[in-house]
Amino acid sequence: MKKIFFILSLALVSCFNSNTDKTPEEKAKENLTTFYFIRHAEKAADQGSDPELTEKGKKRAEQWVNYFFLKDLDHVISSDFKRTNATAAPLAKAKNLDIEIYDVRKVTGTSLLETYRGKTVAVYGHSNTINAYANELQSDRVYKDLEETDYDHFFIVRIDKDGNSNAVMESIDFMEYDN
Repeated sequence: MKKIFFILSLALVSCFNSNTDKTPEEKAKENLTTFYFIRHAEKAADQGSDPELTEKGKKRAEQWVNYFFLKDLDHVISSDFKRTNATAAPLAKAKNLDIEIYDVRKVTGTSLLETYRGKTVAVYGHSNTINAYANELQSDRVYKDLEETDYDHFFIVRIDKDGNSNAVMESIDFMEYDN
């Protein structure tokens, strides 16, 4: 009986001490929501309103895995289009996550925040949606729709537990391989 009591006491003490072992950065991260708003990769021009990715687009989708290699990620979400799903698929597979589908006609930046508060999320969307989500979640900058040929820019929005936000527009020049 004393042995069981000792083990339970030890377990209880370790539970109480687990949070004190965290660094200030780890504690801050627990209260931080981070969105990566990413446009789908290059799409085929001759396939109607729901085209597949081009070969270049498939390579770009694979390269997002490299960008996120050392980053923690809790969710990968995508609009319900072939091109966004195909862009999100390599990252979801690499991170062992399912692709969660959202409806671009219903989702807002606010609804994303309500659903994913405290998480780090890669959101795959479109040239006229990812900027809108970033704009809604921050107030220090207004981002325009991406140009139809712009596949390099994406947005990172971080929101702390008090609702303070920071948004940046980033650009990645992915390597092109000639095969």
